[in-house]
Amino acid sequence: MKQKITFLFLLSCCLSYGQSLSALITRNIEANPDSTIVSLKKLAVKSGSDYAKNQYIIGKCYAFLNKEDFALIHFINAKKEFDKLKNIEFSKDIALDAYLVISSQENYNKYGTSFLDEYYSYALKNNSDIRLAYAYSEYAKNAHDKIDENLKDQRVPDNAFKLFSKALVHAKKTNDDVIKGKVYGNIGTLMVTWQKYNMARSYLDSAGIYINRTGDRFHLFANNYSYANSYFTEGRDKEAIVYFLKAEKIQLPYYKGKSKRMLYKKIAETFDYLNNNKERREYEKKHDSLDSQIKDMEQNAVVHEINTKYEVEKKDRQINALQKIKMKLIQNKIVFSILLFLVFLLALYSFIRWKKIDYNKKRLEAEKKDIEIEHTKTVEQLEKVKQLVIEDHLILKNKSKIYLDKLIYIKAEDHYLNLVSTDGKRNFIRGKLSHLVTELPPNFVKCHRSYVVNKNYIKSVSSKTLLLTNFEEVPVSRSFKLE
Repeated sequence: MKQKITFLFLLSCCLSYGQSLSALITRNIEANPDSTIVSLKKLAVKSGSDYAKNQYIIGKCYAFLNKEDFALIHFINAKKEFDKLKNIEFSKDIALDAYLVISSQENYNKYGTSFLDEYYSYALKNNSDIRLAYAYSEYAKNAHDKIDENLKDQRVPDNAFKLFSKALVHAKKTNDDVIKGKVYGNIGTLMVTWQKYNMARSYLDSAGIYINRTGDRFHLFANNYSYANSYFTEGRDKEAIVYFLKAEKIQLPYYKGKSKRMLYKKIAETFDYLNNNKERREYEKKHDSLDSQIKDMEQNAVVHEINTKYEVEKKDRQINALQKIKMKLIQNKIVFSILLFLVFLLALYSFIRWKKIDYNKKRLEAEKKDIEIEHTKTVEQLEKVKQLVIEDHLILKNKSKIYLDKLIYIKAEDHYLNLVSTDGKRNFIRGKLSHLVTELPPNFVKCHRSYVVNKNYIKSVSSKTLLLTNFEEVPVSRSFKLE
């Protein structure tokens, strides 16, 4: 029975042109990674933003050359430098590149997903659709790798499909044709493994639409390879060989070594099923030639060592950070205890002060009440005095009495005072108005320099005169105000 070998997700290592960091990777760099590495290594920059960017570009170039071990070293260097520069965006985006390098190795699942988890957390925090699309696509790839050949547990491919569907939802919200093509292509690959071949090719057709827009030859190669693999896995070898050979004609811009080695192996297997031994042997030679150049075991060991070293350093930094936090907590505990004691003292002081204020408040309220009572008594007494004054009288020099309650007004005429009473009598006495005013009760007011009136007999007030109850009018000064 033909062995069903699934597509190795070639697209997982592709550039993410929608991300700002990938703008550093030009088409010229893609086409000439060797010369780019040589040029950048000659630069004397050892730190800062330029150094971090150069390290990233060198790492990308090594990845293009399928030298993942060297790529990972430079990605980590760039990531550390961007961390120092507080360039969180670039640091987190490099985490994806580092993970893609690691996941390109055989048995990569034993290395863990810490880089991918870091990238995914950043994508969630910033609600970045393109990053979430890449992250979900990689998690879906991991789920895909757990599918057993006989499809005994349908929940596994179903879980992978759900993750790819999440990736597709986010990819569609972007203007990035690369990620759209990748997700559609990966779902197509999943359908091949799921033995849903027509559906697989439908997704691959959708992927092809976006790939043709980008004009990227590597993506075109990967799409043709996947299409061929769907026929190969289905047992339709004649259709498969057409697309495998079509993929071979494409001039790969990067990832040439491992991509061609994988393609030659599948072409050899296809020719074997077609009983074409001549072509089989030809492609087996091509495969073996590339395989001898690519040191998978050595590379895997180095990648594992680099990744482990980085993870250990990361754990050490976390431990140191936790230790500092612990020391801070101890210091804060002491400070907190002191503050707590001070708060207790402040609360005690506040309580004592409140009790004192409350006592004084009650005392003042009692005093206020006493004053109000005294005031009421005083007012009553004054009213009585006022009444007595009103009922009192003046004794003139001629021994006659003028009762104050009967006196309407007093008018000054030269050196005499004219006292007008309610009985119509007018009494003239010698004297000054200013002296007499001081002897009169408060109900008498001086409304004019020549007049003093009894307020009890004022009928109405105008701006210039007062109308009295006897219907006489007396003048008022401009400053006079009746209270």
